[in-house]
Amino acid sequence: MLSHEELRVRAVATLATERGGVEADVLDSFVDVYVARVVPRSGGAPLPADEAGITEAALGAKAMTAIPRDAEGPLFADRWEALAFVLTMLMEQRGVFTWLDWAQALGTEIRSTRTAGRTDGYFESWLAALERVIGDKGIADRGTLDQYRQAWNRAAARTPAGTEVSLRPEDFA
Repeated sequence: MLSHEELRVRAVATLATERGGVEADVLDSFVDVYVARVVPRSGGAPLPADEAGITEAALGAKAMTAIPRDAEGPLFADRWEALAFVLTMLMEQRGVFTWLDWAQALGTEIRSTRTAGRTDGYFESWLAALERVIGDKGIADRGTLDQYRQAWNRAAARTPAGTEVSLRPEDFA
């Protein structure tokens, strides 16, 4: 069964390839590269400190520099984190949003996470910011995201263990 985060990021990926100008084959090839950077770890990467008086955009920029990494580049605890990272990079490169838009969305998400007293990790906040920015840019509203998440959930439920999960039209019924 796919995790809640995996369902969310697959919904965003599907919408990005359908509506956001990201080519599925390019996305897959980049994800294949970054999946090699999955290093399972216990606990998520911590969010950066939210300093008094710092703007959401500055907080988001600070968070982007805090991405878990080693000397060779970013590290991920799971495949969905790599997919969220790659989606963000490709969508920015395709002009769907700017780095300033992204920093604002990420900073806003980190601040709202802390304000609500949630303990979301780094990539949970990254994914929520990605969902936020695709809504802000008109790619998909919350209802559409939920519809795609539910479709992925149905696809995962009907797929035998060990088999690749893929969407079919009936998953949207």
